[in-house]
Amino acid sequence: MKPRCKERIEIMDPINEEIIEWFHSVLRNKLSTKEFEQWLYDKEEILEESLGKDVYFRLINLNYNSKYVMDELEGQLTKILNYRSVEEFKIRDLLNRFVYIEEEFISSCSHIYREYCNGYSFFRMIALKYIVFDYDDQLADPVKRSEFSRQYKDELLNEGLRLLSFFDSNEIEIISENEYVDKRHKDLKIEEQYWT
Repeated sequence: MKPRCKERIEIMDPINEEIIEWFHSVLRNKLSTKEFEQWLYDKEEILEESLGKDVYFRLINLNYNSKYVMDELEGQLTKILNYRSVEEFKIRDLLNRFVYIEEEFISSCSHIYREYCNGYSFFRMIALKYIVFDYDDQLADPVKRSEFSRQYKDELLNEGLRLLSFFDSNEIEIISENEYVDKRHKDLKIEEQYWT
């Protein structure tokens, strides 16, 4: 079992949004490590000022030619962004995209269903609403997608916001892949009564 909390990296000033977005793009695999490495060199002065020389040096000093660089880079970036683990980033990022990026609503529902199947039972309400509607790939039809959104979107987005609030208050903590600690009072675990 992996340790519950990893060392945090102290950053001098709040990180600007552009830097955060580049870090997120790498963690989401939307940017290659080679592109990220080039960006690090191009933004040396800004990054040293924002992250501090030691943190910048740790990032620039990774071997970006290694096939394992992503493992090292993920660890560094999640520490900088104050996540306990890469898995915590992935789950919180999934919830944020689900709630705040309208174009990703249906695909995020699908992803949430997969994560529910992988053991994240706090996703139960969203996952079951999604799969009951899409049990036979109905959501491939644009009319059905629209119907699903009309019928469930507000309820499911509110559930996403509710779950994010539990992450923000540390009542749900991801400790490693498919493992989490749920410190919520049983009355707040409304998903447990859902379709039982």
